[in-house]
Amino acid sequence: PREAMGEVGELCTIILTTSPTPSNPSTELIEETLRSMGAFAPELLGCRSIIVCDGYKSAAASKFRCGIVTEERAQAYETYMDALQKLVEEDPAPHWRRAELLRLPERHGFGFAVRAALPRVATPFVCIMQHDRTFMRPCDFVLRLLRGMGADGRLKMVGMPTTTNDPPRYLKAAESKLVEIKVPQPRPKLENTILTSPECPGLRFIPMIMWHDSTHFASTAYYRNFVFGPRHLVSRGGFIEDKLGQQQGLDLRTIGWRSHAEYGTWLLDDGAPPPTRLVGHLDGKHFLRADDKVAIQAQQRLLKAAAASGVESSSAPSALGPDAAAAVAAAPTGLVAAACGDTVGPPRSDDELSAALGRYRRLPSGR
Repeated sequence: PREAMGEVGELCTIILTTSPTPSNPSTELIEETLRSMGAFAPELLGCRSIIVCDGYKSAAASKFRCGIVTEERAQAYETYMDALQKLVEEDPAPHWRRAELLRLPERHGFGFAVRAALPRVATPFVCIMQHDRTFMRPCDFVLRLLRGMGADGRLKMVGMPTTTNDPPRYLKAAESKLVEIKVPQPRPKLENTILTSPECPGLRFIPMIMWHDSTHFASTAYYRNFVFGPRHLVSRGGFIEDKLGQQQGLDLRTIGWRSHAEYGTWLLDDGAPPPTRLVGHLDGKHFLRADDKVAIQAQQRLLKAAAASGVESSSAPSALGPDAAAAVAAAPTGLVAAACGDTVGPPRSDDELSAALGRYRRLPSGR
């Protein structure tokens, strides 16, 4: 309902991080995530969304997880960010209406990218999302969840169910983990520590013994004063779970169960039947632009055909490079036809081969 969207918007701000991926300059990955939010968690459409574009480092080879990209991929990412700015300014879709872009001039990493957005947040809660974490099923309880978090200060961070953190299995796995890492006694049985709230009937909160970076809701003050507080629990360039999660485990071992109260991390259990994951992980490689996909497939076919015909691989084109069409033009016409999706076979007419070559020559265009 529109009233719920309005109240959620007053309570919560979305911080959505993005960074270089193989799919750049396509915006399809982040758009798929935002569309899933609108479809499955429509209350969040009332929230202001801060899309944080992390910076990058340049090198001869790309390491996307580390924010390191080649000059070519850097240009693709710059084009991607320009496209996002245009969507923010011009696209009428509901998920873009309250969005704004924050472009970071240098590499921060996920954790510090979130921190960079916090000065812009004026709501008591934040919803932290990543560009490749999509909603997988209805999440129609956001307002109830935020009311519950507001009423119970123990709920500092609430993570959404994922394949890794699956509520029906998590209790058993977490109990075993506490034994494995030698959390000292006395420690309660986790089943007895589950929280509920009259503000959010139907929802349960299972203690999450280690921070998980997937989609979650949290108190803004908690983020400012604890996550990025004096203990320096997040390292520049890394994920929050890398350092904070390790420290959380160490505190459980050395201080005991009472240390969990300071971290205040919980896993949402909305009682959904399996598969219970509410958030899934998209693969950026599957969101290449259509012309890039065709070009890569054409390159692979051409190289395979060249190898089968004894042609030196150096004479085959790099489908993503500026000289691709020229290299194809110098290749045997049968190989050109193969690269365009045709089969290598008997000689074809000049018109057919010209059309095939033309299709291939057009593949790198528009990059």
